[in-house]
Amino acid sequence: MPSRIDTITIDCHDPRLVADFWMAALGYVEDPGLDDDDIEDDEAYLVDPGGVHPPLLFLTVPEAKTAKNRLHLDLTPDGPREAEVERLLGLGATLVDDHRKPDGSGWAVLADPEGNELCILRSDAEKGRPGPTDLGPRPFPPVRQVPERAMLDGLLDWYRDGVIAKVEGMDQRVAVATPLGSPTSVAGLVKHLALVEDGWFTEKFAGGDPQPWVAEVDWDADPDWEFHSATTEPLELQIERYREAIARSRAVAEGRDLDDLSVRHLTVPTNPGPFTLRFATTHLLEETARHLGHLDVLRELLDGTTGV
Repeated sequence: MPSRIDTITIDCHDPRLVADFWMAALGYVEDPGLDDDDIEDDEAYLVDPGGVHPPLLFLTVPEAKTAKNRLHLDLTPDGPREAEVERLLGLGATLVDDHRKPDGSGWAVLADPEGNELCILRSDAEKGRPGPTDLGPRPFPPVRQVPERAMLDGLLDWYRDGVIAKVEGMDQRVAVATPLGSPTSVAGLVKHLALVEDGWFTEKFAGGDPQPWVAEVDWDADPDWEFHSATTEPLELQIERYREAIARSRAVAEGRDLDDLSVRHLTVPTNPGPFTLRFATTHLLEETARHLGHLDVLRELLDGTTGV
């Protein structure tokens, strides 16, 4: 398996000066989880609040920069390239070389306050690439005046469908990003929802066994296993598992009454004992709706996609 970039380190004569420039240039922030003992007083550590791009570490070195970079960053702005060039010049950058062409193509080479070079490319819009997508609304199911069972099943299915609609077609790199400082990711949430479906319907209510892909997990050793393991698996696999778990849940519920009791008992100290199908359905409705809200926020944060 190949390595991944953990941190980009920049040697500086004045780390605070250079870090302040890059913080304003990229929208990075000081790492809120960093302890004073993690870095030296004369260093700086910045992170991408979206969790997609690697952090930047600024280290103190005694000598000033004297030669051309062998490594530099290429930046794609959200808005027009020319406006970004002017913004960075206003932050203290200098224009080193200009490769912008009359037809609008090309790039500008700038340097930060200590001479570290960077290139400003055209925005995605200027390159003709599609921007963030609005997936639009989904029609609400006609369950406002139906019997209880049809209402619960209809709402739960609507939220289940919303989860799949929200994540299908996502870029794999974005789907496994963890922008919240925890293991939470889009892929991890979908895998978690598949486990929740099976856990409440197939296993607890019907008394069935866990699926083979989760049967040997040591939950005591890794309580967040589904989130950690999702980072190395295709998002399509999580969607497939979720669809299959939903199908098993529907098969369990079919022909049962809402007042039917579970085969297995809850072992929570505050409320042990069996539970009804009504409870399982209502709990899954709440759980699915809550995580669909998380997926809404994550997707907009990571790639700008809204709607559904």
